[in-house]
Amino acid sequence: MILQIVLALVILGILIFVHEMGHFVAAKLFNIPVSEFALGMGPQILSYEGKETTYSLRAIPIGGFVNIEGMEIDSEVKDGFNSKHPLKRFVVLFAGVFMNFTLAFLIIFVNVKFSGIYVPSNEPVIGFISETSPGIEFLLPQDKIIKINGQLITNWDEIKEIINADNEEYLDAREKTVTIEIERNNEIENFQIITQKNPESDEFLIGIGPERFLDTSLKRVFQSNGEIYTMMISGLKSLFAGQVKKSEVSGPIGIVRAVGEFSQNGIGPLAFLAALLSINLGLLNLLPFPALDGGRIVFVILEFFGIKIKKNVEEKLHYVGMFVLFALIFLISVNDVVNIFQK
Repeated sequence: MILQIVLALVILGILIFVHEMGHFVAAKLFNIPVSEFALGMGPQILSYEGKETTYSLRAIPIGGFVNIEGMEIDSEVKDGFNSKHPLKRFVVLFAGVFMNFTLAFLIIFVNVKFSGIYVPSNEPVIGFISETSPGIEFLLPQDKIIKINGQLITNWDEIKEIINADNEEYLDAREKTVTIEIERNNEIENFQIITQKNPESDEFLIGIGPERFLDTSLKRVFQSNGEIYTMMISGLKSLFAGQVKKSEVSGPIGIVRAVGEFSQNGIGPLAFLAALLSINLGLLNLLPFPALDGGRIVFVILEFFGIKIKKNVEEKLHYVGMFVLFALIFLISVNDVVNIFQK
């Protein structure tokens, strides 16, 4: 358990360091003074006084921050944040998220290039058969599926579609017989297989899977990134729509458990988890919620359209947002503990 906690803190520390580094570099690029770059929260343990910036390590190994000068109300700091053009402020605020997305891309790039990802082929050729498959007595790996119920099969996705095309006629049935025509050793064979209904999806299944091949292409790198973003955004939509169960929501404690599970399978899966967390951190920070980067970006975008909110009003909203965020983190952490004892 101690190793899991250490690994989780290291991973989160790297993700937060990269995020804050994005803000730091962007601020320096536009000559905005930065008084402190800190990793962790609470009292300082170590610090180094640079020419313009204090670099510090703090006692609580969660979070971190970059103290960019000129973000306070009525700040008169020369070249301070609030004195800069809205576009420059947008870049500084977005830079942290950008760095998280970039880190995730690089992790997946290295993972794919060195280890590859096994991806399913869309050819209608059987790669494996489940031990509980109703077709295990008839079908073999490498069988090419030609037709199902007389309909020609051209790709793997059509198999499930055709098997379940007439499900309305089998609403109360647990089984359904399908006719499968396959090519094996250049010979055509036909079988009748009794498929079983999956009670969770109400779909009839044969219990077979496609062939898989190792893909190390750059295209796969982009596809893998896209799949993660799609999954994450879909998850956020479900969360805000109230479609996610309480037991499925995890926070810092849940991350420690996930790190422990992924680490058992080696560095590759653990690196993939780090990419997931990096993208998740970036997307969460982009949410248009006060105190988050996305919330601050909203006010900058409003300025682009000539709508300027009073700084004291904006800061009050950010303080409220920060309080709500800490309350949510606490509640989610309690939920993580409850989930542990329920399992």
